[in-house]
Amino acid sequence: MLPDRFLSQLDLKSLKNEGRRKPSTKISQGVFDPQTLNSLYRLYRKGVFTDLVGLAAQGKEANLYWGRQGSREVAVKIYCVEATDFRNMRRYVDGDPRFPKVRDRRQLTYLWCRKEYSNLMRVSDYVRCPKPIDYRQNVLVMDFIGGEGVCALKLRDSELPDPGGDYQKIISYIKKMYELGLVHGDLSEYNILYQGEPVLIDFSQGVLREHPEAGRLLERDVINIAKFFRKKGVDADANRELDEVRGVG
Repeated sequence: MLPDRFLSQLDLKSLKNEGRRKPSTKISQGVFDPQTLNSLYRLYRKGVFTDLVGLAAQGKEANLYWGRQGSREVAVKIYCVEATDFRNMRRYVDGDPRFPKVRDRRQLTYLWCRKEYSNLMRVSDYVRCPKPIDYRQNVLVMDFIGGEGVCALKLRDSELPDPGGDYQKIISYIKKMYELGLVHGDLSEYNILYQGEPVLIDFSQGVLREHPEAGRLLERDVINIAKFFRKKGVDADANRELDEVRGVG
């Protein structure tokens, strides 16, 4: 049995949305199933977070909650089992020697969470991204990018005082990740936050450099970033950057 105090923290009606769009019933029910509640409680008991305050952002595959670990702000990302796109997600898992093959939607969701944690662990000391703290099944806890429950703006919505410098910083992150054996796989102005500088997020699609899809995903990442910054007046040449990235490998 989970304590009433803990369950009351997870009552969506009592969570402080502070003007944010409330989650749909379908997503909420899919997120807060009994297995997820148990995972949250075990992480809570470990001290991974001490409070779960409110919903910070909602996505198709996961919801992001704002919590605390004492005075530290943390993000609690909960992947929704019901929203798992089994066929699409398998493309990023099959061929990765780090993970076993799975045939079940719930197991794939758990593996997807573990995959994002593993990818963040690989690169978080070298590129600006959330620091992973812990995970269990479909719950990932990491640093919160923003403040007081408000997520930092996405790159596409941010004022960039130095677009050229930000572009070079992101390209340097892509190079460093490739040197570390990882391709992000889903980079764009939608999956980068801006908090004085670019912060890469959403690493669940990331693949190892040896993965069959790595080359295609690397090209897509660089092309997306170059296209966005060309609109900002930056001399962004995707082919040139791809040659340089591949050269570091």
